[in-house]
Amino acid sequence: LVMGDRHRLLLILINLISNAKYAMSGPGSDPRTMILRTRIIEGGLLEMSVLDEGGGIAPENLQKIFAHGFTTRKDGHGFGLHSCALAAIEMNGHLTAHSDGPGLGAVFTLRIPLIAVTEPT
Repeated sequence: LVMGDRHRLLLILINLISNAKYAMSGPGSDPRTMILRTRIIEGGLLEMSVLDEGGGIAPENLQKIFAHGFTTRKDGHGFGLHSCALAAIEMNGHLTAHSDGPGLGAVFTLRIPLIAVTEPT
């Protein structure tokens, strides 16, 4: 069991999964994969990652991906990833993005402190 802010965690995961799905919805007939990973890393951190085989992120956009109002979508508003980054900070964690470039997919990783809860006996 883990103690945490369910609302903030769901906000982040739903947004990241939705973005990955959108990134993989472009033209092409090749099957694409999304991978969700969860692991505990040393130092007592919970790490959750969403990896996609979508359109990737240009290097210049990686620098501003979490900025308020930044979007690459024609119909986007630029609030989603910004609010996710803030929610991660509010949980004493952080959200990162990595992509090797356009066409090479992306991975978003959330790391938050792990607070174990003992089950009653």
